[in-house]
Amino acid sequence: MHLRIALLGYGKVGRALVAMLAEKADALRDRHHVTIGIVGIMTRSDGGWLSVEGFSPAAVIASGWPATRLPEGARAFDGDSLAFARTAPSDVLVELTTLNPMTGQPALDYVRAALTAGKSVVTANKGPIAHAYRHLRALAEDNSVSLRFESTVMDGTPIFNMAAASLPATTITGIRGLLNSTSNYVLSRMALGDSLDEAIIGAQRLGIAEANPANDLEGWDAAVKSAVLANVLMDADLRPADVRRDGLGAEAMRQAHSALLPGQRLKQIAVLTRVEGMVGANVVLAPLGPDDLLAHLSGMEAGLILSTDTMGDLTIIEGEGGPGQTAHGVMADLVAVAATLSGSRPSGTDRQ
Repeated sequence: MHLRIALLGYGKVGRALVAMLAEKADALRDRHHVTIGIVGIMTRSDGGWLSVEGFSPAAVIASGWPATRLPEGARAFDGDSLAFARTAPSDVLVELTTLNPMTGQPALDYVRAALTAGKSVVTANKGPIAHAYRHLRALAEDNSVSLRFESTVMDGTPIFNMAAASLPATTITGIRGLLNSTSNYVLSRMALGDSLDEAIIGAQRLGIAEANPANDLEGWDAAVKSAVLANVLMDADLRPADVRRDGLGAEAMRQAHSALLPGQRLKQIAVLTRVEGMVGANVVLAPLGPDDLLAHLSGMEAGLILSTDTMGDLTIIEGEGGPGQTAHGVMADLVAVAATLSGSRPSGTDRQ
Protein backbone atom coordinates (compact mmCIF):
# COMPACT_ATOMS: atom_id res chain seq x y z
CA MET A 1 0.00 0.00 0.00
CA HIS A 2 1.38 3.41 -0.97
CA LEU A 3 -0.14 6.07 1.23
CA ARG A 4 -0.14 9.69 0.08
CA ILE A 5 -0.20 12.16 2.96
CA ALA A 6 -0.41 15.95 3.22
CA LEU A 7 0.68 17.75 6.38
CA LEU A 8 -1.22 20.78 7.64
CA GLY A 9 1.23 22.22 10.16
CA TYR A 10 4.98 21.64 10.22
CA GLY A 11 6.20 22.52 13.68
CA LYS A 12 8.02 20.30 16.14
CA VAL A 13 5.61 17.39 15.78
CA GLY A 14 5.43 17.60 12.00
CA ARG A 15 9.21 17.60 11.65
CA ALA A 16 9.54 14.77 14.16
CA LEU A 17 6.97 12.80 12.16
CA VAL A 18 8.77 13.24 8.83
CA ALA A 19 12.07 12.28 10.46
CA MET A 20 10.47 9.18 12.01
CA LEU A 21 8.85 8.16 8.73
CA ALA A 22 12.25 8.44 7.03
CA GLU A 23 14.00 6.48 9.77
CA LYS A 24 11.32 3.76 9.85
CA ALA A 25 10.71 3.52 6.09
CA ASP A 26 12.22 0.03 5.79
CA ALA A 27 10.32 -1.28 8.82
CA LEU A 28 7.06 0.19 7.55
CA ARG A 29 7.58 -1.44 4.16
CA ASP A 30 8.80 -4.82 5.39
CA ARG A 31 6.59 -5.30 8.46
CA HIS A 32 3.46 -3.39 7.54
CA HIS A 33 3.61 -3.40 3.72
CA VAL A 34 3.17 0.35 3.46
CA THR A 35 5.22 3.10 1.87
CA ILE A 36 4.45 6.76 2.50
CA GLY A 37 4.76 9.66 0.11
CA ILE A 38 4.36 13.30 1.11
CA VAL A 39 2.38 15.25 -1.49
CA GLY A 40 2.24 18.57 0.31
CA ILE A 41 2.94 20.58 3.43
CA MET A 42 1.15 23.76 4.52
CA THR A 43 2.38 26.10 7.25
CA ARG A 44 1.08 29.32 8.75
CA SER A 45 4.40 31.19 8.48
CA ASP A 46 6.19 29.67 5.47
CA GLY A 47 3.34 28.96 3.08
CA GLY A 48 3.05 25.57 1.47
CA TRP A 49 3.62 23.37 -1.52
CA LEU A 50 2.01 20.50 -3.41
CA SER A 51 3.27 17.70 -5.64
CA VAL A 52 1.01 15.17 -7.32
CA GLU A 53 3.86 12.66 -7.54
CA GLY A 54 4.97 13.27 -3.96
CA PHE A 55 8.30 12.76 -2.21
CA SER A 56 9.68 10.28 0.22
CA PRO A 57 10.09 11.61 3.76
CA ALA A 58 13.86 11.40 3.30
CA ALA A 59 13.65 13.55 0.17
CA VAL A 60 11.59 16.19 2.00
CA ILE A 61 14.25 16.36 4.72
CA ALA A 62 17.04 16.51 2.15
CA SER A 63 15.38 19.45 0.37
CA GLY A 64 15.93 21.64 3.42
CA TRP A 65 12.47 23.19 3.09
CA PRO A 66 11.32 25.61 4.50
CA ALA A 67 14.77 26.99 5.31
CA THR A 68 15.79 26.67 1.66
CA ARG A 69 13.99 26.00 -1.61
CA LEU A 70 10.90 23.96 -2.37
CA PRO A 71 11.47 20.28 -3.03
CA GLU A 72 12.44 19.96 -6.69
CA GLY A 73 9.30 19.43 -8.75
CA ALA A 74 6.91 20.84 -6.15
CA ARG A 75 4.78 23.89 -6.81
CA ALA A 76 3.97 26.60 -4.33
CA PHE A 77 0.43 26.47 -2.99
CA ASP A 78 -1.21 29.87 -3.10
CA GLY A 79 -4.46 29.05 -1.30
CA ASP A 80 -5.31 29.09 2.40
CA SER A 81 -5.21 26.23 4.89
CA LEU A 82 -8.88 25.34 4.37
CA ALA A 83 -8.35 25.02 0.63
CA PHE A 84 -5.24 22.93 1.27
CA ALA A 85 -7.21 20.54 3.51
CA ARG A 86 -9.88 20.20 0.84
CA THR A 87 -7.79 19.96 -2.35
CA ALA A 88 -4.40 18.42 -1.51
CA PRO A 89 -3.98 15.27 -3.68
CA SER A 90 -3.65 12.97 -0.67
CA ASP A 91 -5.28 9.91 0.81
CA VAL A 92 -4.79 11.35 4.29
CA LEU A 93 -4.67 14.83 5.77
CA VAL A 94 -2.34 14.90 8.78
CA GLU A 95 -3.68 17.80 10.82
CA LEU A 96 -1.10 19.26 13.22
CA THR A 97 -2.20 22.85 13.75
CA THR A 98 -2.36 24.76 17.02
CA LEU A 99 -5.03 23.93 19.61
CA ASN A 100 -7.81 26.37 20.40
CA PRO A 101 -9.30 24.85 23.58
CA MET A 102 -12.36 27.10 23.61
CA THR A 103 -13.72 26.34 20.13
CA GLY A 104 -11.50 23.77 18.42
CA GLN A 105 -11.25 26.16 15.48
CA PRO A 106 -9.92 26.50 12.86
CA ALA A 107 -8.72 22.88 13.09
CA LEU A 108 -12.32 21.65 13.26
CA ASP A 109 -13.04 23.22 9.88
CA TYR A 110 -9.88 21.69 8.40
CA VAL A 111 -10.82 18.20 9.57
CA ARG A 112 -14.41 18.61 8.38
CA ALA A 113 -13.27 19.83 4.96
CA ALA A 114 -10.89 16.92 4.44
CA LEU A 115 -13.45 14.29 5.50
CA THR A 116 -16.10 15.84 3.26
CA ALA A 117 -13.64 15.75 0.36
CA GLY A 118 -13.17 11.99 0.85
CA LYS A 119 -9.84 12.07 2.65
CA SER A 120 -9.03 10.20 5.81
CA VAL A 121 -7.76 12.38 8.66
CA VAL A 122 -5.11 11.75 11.29
CA THR A 123 -4.87 14.52 13.85
CA ALA A 124 -2.87 15.26 16.98
CA ASN A 125 -5.14 18.23 17.71
CA LYS A 126 -7.55 17.45 20.52
CA GLY A 127 -9.79 20.44 19.82
CA PRO A 128 -11.88 18.91 17.01
CA ILE A 129 -12.39 15.66 18.93
CA ALA A 130 -13.33 17.50 22.11
CA HIS A 131 -15.82 19.79 20.37
CA ALA A 132 -17.35 17.70 17.57
CA TYR A 133 -16.42 14.02 17.85
CA ARG A 134 -19.85 12.58 17.07
CA HIS A 135 -20.29 14.84 14.06
CA LEU A 136 -16.83 14.06 12.69
CA ARG A 137 -17.23 10.33 13.32
CA ALA A 138 -20.50 10.33 11.37
CA LEU A 139 -18.93 12.38 8.58
CA ALA A 140 -16.07 9.89 8.28
CA GLU A 141 -18.49 6.98 8.15
CA ASP A 142 -20.70 8.69 5.57
CA ASN A 143 -17.68 9.23 3.31
CA SER A 144 -16.14 5.77 3.94
CA VAL A 145 -12.91 7.25 5.30
CA SER A 146 -11.07 7.07 8.61
CA LEU A 147 -10.71 9.54 11.46
CA ARG A 148 -7.89 8.75 13.88
CA PHE A 149 -6.45 10.73 16.78
CA GLU A 150 -4.23 8.58 19.01
CA SER A 151 -1.89 11.49 19.80
CA THR A 152 -4.56 13.78 21.23
CA VAL A 153 -4.15 12.53 24.83
CA MET A 154 -0.83 11.59 26.49
CA ASP A 155 1.14 12.11 23.27
CA GLY A 156 1.43 8.83 21.38
CA THR A 157 0.74 6.53 24.32
CA PRO A 158 -1.70 3.88 23.04
CA ILE A 159 -5.02 4.62 24.70
CA PHE A 160 -7.72 4.65 22.03
CA ASN A 161 -6.09 1.97 19.87
CA MET A 162 -5.53 -0.21 22.94
CA ALA A 163 -9.14 0.13 24.04
CA ALA A 164 -10.47 -0.59 20.56
CA ALA A 165 -8.25 -3.64 19.99
CA SER A 166 -8.10 -5.12 23.48
CA LEU A 167 -11.35 -4.23 25.28
CA PRO A 168 -14.15 -5.71 23.14
CA ALA A 169 -17.65 -5.47 24.61
CA THR A 170 -16.20 -3.64 27.62
CA THR A 171 -17.83 -0.69 29.33
CA ILE A 172 -15.50 1.91 30.79
CA THR A 173 -17.31 3.08 33.89
CA GLY A 174 -14.86 5.73 35.01
CA ILE A 175 -11.54 7.39 34.27
CA ARG A 176 -9.12 9.07 36.61
CA GLY A 177 -5.98 10.66 35.28
CA LEU A 178 -3.09 13.03 35.57
CA LEU A 179 -3.25 14.55 32.09
CA ASN A 180 -1.38 17.86 32.11
CA SER A 181 2.40 17.49 32.20
CA THR A 182 3.05 21.20 32.77
CA SER A 183 1.03 21.38 35.98
CA ASN A 184 2.59 18.12 37.15
CA TYR A 185 6.07 19.49 36.56
CA VAL A 186 5.24 22.69 38.46
CA LEU A 187 3.70 20.81 41.40
CA SER A 188 6.61 18.36 41.46
CA ARG A 189 9.10 21.22 41.68
CA MET A 190 7.07 22.80 44.46
CA ALA A 191 7.21 19.49 46.34
CA LEU A 192 11.01 19.73 46.11
CA GLY A 193 11.04 23.23 47.59
CA ASP A 194 10.68 25.59 44.64
CA SER A 195 8.21 28.44 44.83
CA LEU A 196 5.38 28.44 42.32
CA ASP A 197 7.03 31.25 40.35
CA GLU A 198 10.36 29.43 40.27
CA ALA A 199 8.66 26.23 39.10
CA ILE A 200 6.80 28.06 36.31
CA ILE A 201 10.01 29.73 35.12
CA GLY A 202 11.67 26.31 35.05
CA ALA A 203 8.83 24.89 32.96
CA GLN A 204 9.09 27.82 30.56
CA ARG A 205 12.83 27.29 30.18
CA LEU A 206 12.16 23.66 29.26
CA GLY A 207 9.65 24.79 26.65
CA ILE A 208 6.70 22.96 28.23
CA ALA A 209 4.92 26.07 29.54
CA GLU A 210 3.73 29.09 27.59
CA ALA A 211 4.59 32.65 28.58
CA ASN A 212 1.09 32.66 30.07
CA PRO A 213 0.57 29.16 31.54
CA ALA A 214 -3.08 29.75 32.44
CA ASN A 215 -4.46 27.05 30.10
CA ASP A 216 -2.41 24.47 32.00
CA LEU A 217 -2.69 25.76 35.57
CA GLU A 218 -6.39 26.60 35.30
CA GLY A 219 -7.23 23.17 33.94
CA TRP A 220 -8.28 24.00 30.39
CA ASP A 221 -5.81 21.60 28.80
CA ALA A 222 -6.98 18.80 31.10
CA ALA A 223 -10.61 19.73 30.42
CA VAL A 224 -10.13 19.39 26.66
CA LYS A 225 -8.44 16.02 27.13
CA SER A 226 -11.20 14.94 29.52
CA ALA A 227 -13.80 15.75 26.87
CA VAL A 228 -11.90 13.65 24.32
CA LEU A 229 -11.67 10.69 26.71
CA ALA A 230 -15.34 10.96 27.68
CA ASN A 231 -16.56 11.26 24.11
CA VAL A 232 -14.46 8.47 22.66
CA LEU A 233 -14.17 5.93 25.49
CA MET A 234 -17.43 6.55 27.36
CA ASP A 235 -19.72 7.51 24.46
CA ALA A 236 -20.47 10.90 25.99
CA ASP A 237 -21.12 14.15 24.17
CA LEU A 238 -19.24 16.64 26.33
CA ARG A 239 -17.53 19.89 25.43
CA PRO A 240 -14.57 21.32 27.37
CA ALA A 241 -16.88 23.93 28.91
CA ASP A 242 -18.98 21.05 30.34
CA VAL A 243 -16.00 19.85 32.38
CA ARG A 244 -16.03 21.39 35.87
CA ARG A 245 -12.77 23.02 36.88
CA ASP A 246 -12.80 23.41 40.64
CA GLY A 247 -10.30 25.37 42.72
CA LEU A 248 -7.62 25.71 40.05
CA GLY A 249 -5.08 28.35 39.07
CA ALA A 250 -1.88 29.76 40.52
CA GLU A 251 -3.26 31.09 43.80
CA ALA A 252 -5.21 27.91 44.46
CA MET A 253 -2.02 25.91 43.90
CA ARG A 254 -0.17 28.02 46.46
CA GLN A 255 -2.87 27.63 49.06
CA ALA A 256 -3.43 23.91 48.49
CA HIS A 257 0.30 23.22 48.60
CA SER A 258 0.69 25.02 51.92
CA ALA A 259 -2.17 22.95 53.40
CA LEU A 260 -0.71 19.54 52.52
CA LEU A 261 -0.28 16.98 55.29
CA PRO A 262 2.99 15.03 55.66
CA GLY A 263 3.29 12.38 52.96
CA GLN A 264 0.74 13.96 50.66
CA ARG A 265 1.41 15.15 47.11
CA LEU A 266 -0.66 17.76 45.33
CA LYS A 267 -1.78 16.82 41.82
CA GLN A 268 -4.12 18.20 39.16
CA ILE A 269 -6.46 15.28 38.54
CA ALA A 270 -9.18 14.71 35.94
CA VAL A 271 -12.08 12.55 37.12
CA LEU A 272 -14.71 11.10 34.76
CA THR A 273 -17.67 9.17 36.12
CA ARG A 274 -20.73 7.42 34.73
CA VAL A 275 -23.84 7.63 36.91
CA GLU A 276 -27.14 6.19 35.65
CA GLY A 277 -25.90 6.40 32.08
CA MET A 278 -24.76 10.02 32.33
CA VAL A 279 -21.07 10.92 32.08
CA GLY A 280 -19.65 13.82 34.05
CA ALA A 281 -16.13 15.17 34.29
CA ASN A 282 -14.21 17.55 36.48
CA VAL A 283 -10.62 18.69 37.00
CA VAL A 284 -9.47 19.33 40.57
CA LEU A 285 -6.40 19.93 42.67
CA ALA A 286 -6.24 16.89 44.93
CA PRO A 287 -3.93 16.00 47.85
CA LEU A 288 -2.97 12.37 47.22
CA GLY A 289 -1.61 9.96 49.80
CA PRO A 290 1.32 7.58 49.24
CA ASP A 291 -1.06 4.67 48.49
CA ASP A 292 -2.32 6.48 45.35
CA LEU A 293 -0.36 5.50 42.25
CA LEU A 294 -0.87 8.92 40.64
CA ALA A 295 0.83 10.57 43.61
CA HIS A 296 4.13 9.03 42.51
CA LEU A 297 4.14 10.51 39.00
CA SER A 298 6.58 13.39 38.88
CA GLY A 299 8.02 15.86 36.42
CA MET A 300 6.35 15.56 33.03
CA GLU A 301 4.96 12.07 33.62
CA ALA A 302 1.27 11.40 33.01
CA GLY A 303 -1.05 8.58 33.93
CA LEU A 304 -4.54 7.23 33.32
CA ILE A 305 -6.62 4.71 35.26
CA LEU A 306 -9.53 3.14 33.37
CA SER A 307 -12.24 1.47 35.47
CA THR A 308 -13.93 -1.26 33.44
CA ASP A 309 -16.66 -3.85 33.88
CA THR A 310 -14.50 -6.68 32.52
CA MET A 311 -10.90 -6.04 33.57
CA GLY A 312 -11.19 -4.03 36.75
CA ASP A 313 -8.82 -1.08 36.81
CA LEU A 314 -6.27 -0.70 34.02
CA THR A 315 -3.42 1.79 34.47
CA ILE A 316 -1.46 3.44 31.67
CA ILE A 317 1.62 5.49 32.54
CA GLU A 318 3.63 7.69 30.20
CA GLY A 319 7.15 8.80 30.94
CA GLU A 320 8.24 12.26 29.91
CA GLY A 321 6.55 12.77 26.56
CA GLY A 322 7.40 15.09 23.73
CA PRO A 323 7.19 15.62 19.96
CA GLY A 324 8.75 12.23 19.23
CA GLN A 325 6.09 10.34 21.14
CA THR A 326 3.36 12.43 19.56
CA ALA A 327 4.82 11.70 16.14
CA HIS A 328 4.80 7.98 16.90
CA GLY A 329 1.09 8.09 17.65
CA VAL A 330 0.50 9.80 14.31
CA MET A 331 2.62 7.19 12.54
CA ALA A 332 0.66 4.37 14.20
CA ASP A 333 -2.56 5.94 12.97
CA LEU A 334 -1.17 6.21 9.44
CA VAL A 335 -0.34 2.50 9.47
CA ALA A 336 -3.90 1.77 10.58
CA VAL A 337 -5.33 3.94 7.78
CA ALA A 338 -3.14 2.14 5.25
CA ALA A 339 -4.47 -1.19 6.51
CA THR A 340 -8.02 0.09 6.09
CA LEU A 341 -7.39 1.27 2.54
CA SER A 342 -5.76 -2.02 1.61
CA GLY A 343 -8.89 -3.85 2.73
CA SER A 344 -7.67 -5.57 5.87
CA ARG A 345 -9.71 -3.37 8.24
CA PRO A 346 -13.11 -1.67 8.08
CA SER A 347 -13.20 2.00 7.20
CA GLY A 348 -14.59 4.79 9.33
CA THR A 349 -14.11 5.02 13.06
CA ASP A 350 -15.98 1.93 14.21
CA ARG A 351 -12.83 0.90 16.07
CA GLN A 352 -14.10 3.21 18.84
